[in-house]
Amino acid sequence: MEFLKAILALFLAFFSAFNVFDGPNHVSRPPSTKNFEYLEYPAEAVKSPGEAGLKLSEFLSRADDDGDELYVNAQGYQDICGIIESPYFNVFVEGKSIPVYGTTVFVGETQKGALHSFCEIYIDTTQYEFVEFQLNAKDFFINALNIFPSTAKMETIFEGSTVNMRITDIGTYTFVFNENDQEHGFTLFVKELVDEEAEIIELERQYGIDNVVVVEKGLHKSPCYNFYGSNNKVYYLKRGAYLLAEHKYDINSEADDMQDTSKQDTAEMNAGQLPLGLTRIPFLNFNVCNNVKLLGNGVIDLSQLDRRERRGIVFAYSNNIEIDGIKIINSPEWSFITYDCENVTIKNVDIFGYRQNSDAFAICNTRNATIDNSFCRSGDDLFDVKAAGGREEAISKNITFSNCTAWNGKARCFGICGEVEKDIQDVTFRDSTVIFHDATWDLDRIPAIAIVVENQGGSISNVTFENMEIYKAHGRAIGCLIYNSDIENFNISDVVYKNITYNSAQPNKIASNGKTTNTISATFENVYGNGSKLTSLDSKNFEYDQYATITVK
Repeated sequence: MEFLKAILALFLAFFSAFNVFDGPNHVSRPPSTKNFEYLEYPAEAVKSPGEAGLKLSEFLSRADDDGDELYVNAQGYQDICGIIESPYFNVFVEGKSIPVYGTTVFVGETQKGALHSFCEIYIDTTQYEFVEFQLNAKDFFINALNIFPSTAKMETIFEGSTVNMRITDIGTYTFVFNENDQEHGFTLFVKELVDEEAEIIELERQYGIDNVVVVEKGLHKSPCYNFYGSNNKVYYLKRGAYLLAEHKYDINSEADDMQDTSKQDTAEMNAGQLPLGLTRIPFLNFNVCNNVKLLGNGVIDLSQLDRRERRGIVFAYSNNIEIDGIKIINSPEWSFITYDCENVTIKNVDIFGYRQNSDAFAICNTRNATIDNSFCRSGDDLFDVKAAGGREEAISKNITFSNCTAWNGKARCFGICGEVEKDIQDVTFRDSTVIFHDATWDLDRIPAIAIVVENQGGSISNVTFENMEIYKAHGRAIGCLIYNSDIENFNISDVVYKNITYNSAQPNKIASNGKTTNTISATFENVYGNGSKLTSLDSKNFEYDQYATITVK
């Protein structure tokens, strides 16, 4: 180890001599002429825990599993927003100090809350080849570093408590320090530099000035926003726009928690028809909308809501929808939902949370959807396809997730999970990464990449998981299961796992619930588990039953 440290020190000195990675205080370095910008949240929204009268441990402990199944993680923050200044890191870009933020997440291995730190920069890769990035860790040393996705080609040197890196492209880069440290996760969001004012002017030209709604930088509070029936509209959240959901319903009040409050919300917000199964208006309600865009790099913070108080963003019965750039923080229930929609594009949307049922993307009964370049570390299923009830034609079909990153301590990372009350067809998960998956409370129900059927009414066909990496799964890496013992006459066909590498503590499982009328067919092609290529249905890598047809190539 000492020899390795000496070699790294020499390596760093060599590059420094040629001015490759100058530190921010390097006196011989001329001022940077590279044009970049960075995300800065309004001071009235983002504070340190101390400024809010809290210790950091108190801020994080709200995510601890207290053993109460009903009210675990129930209460929201009533005294502080969900994003704070991170005490763990300093970051410099081209020698300039930029803000580092953090939000509460959950570590399944310890059942405790932790802080995930992040910062966001905007660069113009057409004007220069790279920008120089430096991260200084406070109060801990870095003796190992992994950057995800592992396919990212970054010139990186680290020593002691400092990481120097050249950023050559836009993307999302997550750092895991010292191999398995989940307490100090850090994500760097690198996005294309855009002139917001020019972009807004162009949108106004296309849609009309009255049809482009701009949310400026600053703190904006409301119980919810209703956009029922919007057509040909753009909602643009500028960098630094901070939408904070105001607490209204008390989970400890039986009247608030159990009764149908939709009528009250409808009267207050003119909500119109609510999506299937909802009794309260979501924080952002896009219901019966067509040709609508939700754009910009603002944040939606639901931390002050009690658990189950509201869902986050819901698009329902809508067509031609585009969402690009926003962040969602600590939803009390499903963060982002599409239900019975068509032609949906989602990209560069990032979700943090810890609470039970704070699922990230729930793509339900939706046709023709793409979800690209998004990051999730939250408290339930992350990148998920479902098909719940509703009209006969409302199946889920032609859905693609690509270039996405998942980190999950409570449930599943990618897959088809739970409700399959209608057909689900032609779903692809590709070019994506699972960093940690350390939920183990039910090995069969919550594999990292999953097809898990818990109720029925439809079937599943033509599902592909391709070019995926699972860095560490404490349970099963792969599972394709009919979970509910009552399900009969259910078919899962043409499932393909291709070009996948994983490390897991448990074997994969492909199995029905023992009913002779259920069928599963799956193919494993060029799949590597725990360092070895899968070549047969050996007991080390597979659990399966006679109702599953499995091919290993």
